[in-house]
Amino acid sequence: MHEESKRSALKAISWRIIATSTGMLLVYFFTGRGELMVGFGIVDVVLKLFLYFLHERVWNMTEYGRILGGKVTSAMRSPPVTALPSDTVRSIIQKMITFDIGAVIVADDDKPIGVITERDILECELTISEDTYQTIVREIMSSPIIFVDHDTSLTDTLKLMRDKHIRRLVVSQEDKIMGIVTERRILASLI
Repeated sequence: MHEESKRSALKAISWRIIATSTGMLLVYFFTGRGELMVGFGIVDVVLKLFLYFLHERVWNMTEYGRILGGKVTSAMRSPPVTALPSDTVRSIIQKMITFDIGAVIVADDDKPIGVITERDILECELTISEDTYQTIVREIMSSPIIFVDHDTSLTDTLKLMRDKHIRRLVVSQEDKIMGIVTERRILASLI
């Protein structure tokens, strides 16, 4: 459930009214002076609004406890597109075109063993002298696969990608492949 900004603003205003009114009543109760009560109310509102503003600015400058837009599952592509290690590059290219994707998970007996990307295919084209289309996926796939748990935040996912110098991660839950996530999909989910 998501709380809208206007609800948060109304809650802040209603709380400020309750808190200041309570302080004003206490000042009147202990002093019996109405002008002191009103003066307290004005100073209390102005001073606390100013201090709250400073408090928020300081918290905006710190990264502690801040996450981006939720969990990795909100940005992953699911179900993942897979291929066999014995498939040819031609079949991978066809899958990439059909599903409009840039990577395919290579699985052997439903166990992921690698990923083949557009870059892998381009590098193959530049380095292999024979017909690239007939090249077997196992020969050019990226391996081992780096996994991210389905419950990982987008912030931690981006940090993992940065630390491993990769742009794609396979999302898993209890050894089951749930999907694949890319930097591009994470950034698109945040906009």
